[in-house]
Amino acid sequence: MSDMLIVKSKVKDVAKGMNVAGDFAEGLNKVAVSLIKDACSRAKENKRATIMGKDLSYSFIVPKKAEDMIVVKSKVKEYSDCNVSSEFAEKLNLVLNFQVKEACRRAQENKRATIQQRDL
Repeated sequence: MSDMLIVKSKVKDVAKGMNVAGDFAEGLNKVAVSLIKDACSRAKENKRATIMGKDLSYSFIVPKKAEDMIVVKSKVKEYSDCNVSSEFAEKLNLVLNFQVKEACRRAQENKRATIQQRDL
């Protein structure tokens, strides 16, 4: 599982107007893996073998659309012990786009032009 779920080059597109630290994508990848594992646990608690978008933390507060796809859909299954619904990667992408935008907001509040792992 050394491959990343995140497309590094797309993160910069999501963080419009901000610089992106070199290790930010790795930090975002860790967040993604954690979200997937948490979603799998939530599905198992509900006696389901398939994770769905509704199992993701933040899934109900994120916007319904994201301009950029930063998740590699084909890699999502590799990080889960559960089956993966067809809409899960899209919903994960929405949550991660939200995380990047929140990191931008935090960096701006701290008067920085670069988003870093600590902003996640």
